Amino acid sequence: MKKHLFSITLLLFVVATGLHAQETKLPTTPDFTNAMEALQQGDIFTSDSLLNEEVGKYPKNGYAWLYRGILYTRLQADTALVFLDQAVRHIPKKDNENLATAHYWRGIAKWKFNDDFTGMMDEMNTAKRTNPNTAEPYLAVGTVLQQRGDYGGAEQEFRQALTKGDVKKSDTYQFLGRNKAAQDDYSTAIKYYNQALEFDRNDESIYIDRSQAYIATHQEQQGIEDAMIAFDLEHSRSAFNYLITLGDSTQLRDQVVARLKEQTRKVGDPTLYLFAISTIYSNADNAPESLRYLLRASKSNDEPLYEQIAERLAGYALYEQAADYFRRALGATPIDSLDDSQESLYNKYVGYTFESGKTQEAIALHEKIKPEKDSDDYEGWLGNLMWFKYYAGDYAGALETMAMLPEELKEGADNALFQGKIYRENGMTDKARECFTRCTTDEVIEENPSDAEVAFALLGNTAKTRELFEKRQADDPDDISEFSAACLMALIDDKPMAVSYLRQLFENGFRNFFKVERDEDLRSLKGYGDYEAMLKEYKAKFEVERKALLDVLEEETREEPIPLVGE
Repeated sequence: MKKHLFSITLLLFVVATGLHAQETKLPTTPDFTNAMEALQQGDIFTSDSLLNEEVGKYPKNGYAWLYRGILYTRLQADTALVFLDQAVRHIPKKDNENLATAHYWRGIAKWKFNDDFTGMMDEMNTAKRTNPNTAEPYLAVGTVLQQRGDYGGAEQEFRQALTKGDVKKSDTYQFLGRNKAAQDDYSTAIKYYNQALEFDRNDESIYIDRSQAYIATHQEQQGIEDAMIAFDLEHSRSAFNYLITLGDSTQLRDQVVARLKEQTRKVGDPTLYLFAISTIYSNADNAPESLRYLLRASKSNDEPLYEQIAERLAGYALYEQAADYFRRALGATPIDSLDDSQESLYNKYVGYTFESGKTQEAIALHEKIKPEKDSDDYEGWLGNLMWFKYYAGDYAGALETMAMLPEELKEGADNALFQGKIYRENGMTDKARECFTRCTTDEVIEENPSDAEVAFALLGNTAKTRELFEKRQADDPDDISEFSAACLMALIDDKPMAVSYLRQLFENGFRNFFKVERDEDLRSLKGYGDYEAMLKEYKAKFEVERKALLDVLEEETREEPIPLVGE
């Protein structure tokens, strides 16, 4: 994807500053030379550190100040401007190209960070005067004028850029096209994009721009074809995302998918095309077809996409199958040889084993990775074990595990709530109330209102619970989770509202019935007619989808031995 004016990339750092070695003798000091090498390799931190060393030793090295200023236009406007001031002061006056570059970047910084149009224009005009043969300031000014709605002024700047010796004509004709597209003159925009492609047929962004113009003029087939060309060029994320955006359109979806399917038969490696089809079906809530094409993408790839399949299966609440694919992703790696990424996969394997209802198996798997007591990981492992035991109904085991935790891990409102629930399930009423009361202070109400709501509910103070909940609804309704709201309503015995929130949850795609049925906060709903009827209704709906997904899984895979972790 080519650069956009204010999306500053490392390529732009190197290209736009104009290292004309044959015309400008740059410093050859070790720090500066190594800084330039680091910059070209994309290591901006090393480059900045070396440039800092350089200006410390040679404060009049204007080129070092220039590159530091460019680097800081990504980070901090004021600092960038200070550095670029030093560049203007110390770059030799005869070096018009790099002086113009310094003014150009001062203009970029003033506009990007400070929205200073006048300052930006002053700097760009100075750059134009300093180096009359450069196109960059004209392109920058034209882009800003276009953003401000001055389309005539923008076109004039772009046309001036075409007269300059260093102009990249594909860029400039593309900018002229975008200027016309911004005025909804898509037919003229297409003509400009055609001209841009005459100079560069390998720039995916021009095809994407032309595709958008084709779509806007109801030339859908040409628009889809341009999107495919853009994707075929580099398989970049931006081209992929644009293709998916087209596929998300109800009117274009079938055409996009058909074109992608056609391409899978033409290319040697169809993995990305199959993955794109899968993504489009996923966005369209067609779970079976989304899974089908993800499985096909996995089979076509050099390395199976087990982790991606596992995540998709988990999203469809097929937790047992998700755990299975996380285990496949791990292969036969011994437990004591897991690296950080594999340990993350193992924890997901354990977690989804638990979510599938195999609680004791999950606990046994978790205990296999028990770290040494004096290690940094031990306390986190212990906390997860406590959580597993509690939600598995082993309240005595959860209490025993909790007693092993250091006191500092028991601080905080959320930890106090969990401790209180463990005490409650073990019949230790006084200790439970003590924990819940710790969560009802003004500080907790201010900083963690949802924790305070639950605490008041568990203490039996229904009025205060409702007061806090209704205030939070009014202040930030988007912060309300349907599941936590259902739990809260169940705790204060408002069964109709609890069921209402659960219904919203299921309508939004939630399918973890095991979590709903195991959660102790929802205990009061058991046996309640509306709750039981609702669960039956959504389980039946999900069973249809679940069967379709399992059928796809069976159709698209061949049974292979699955290595057990650690074997």
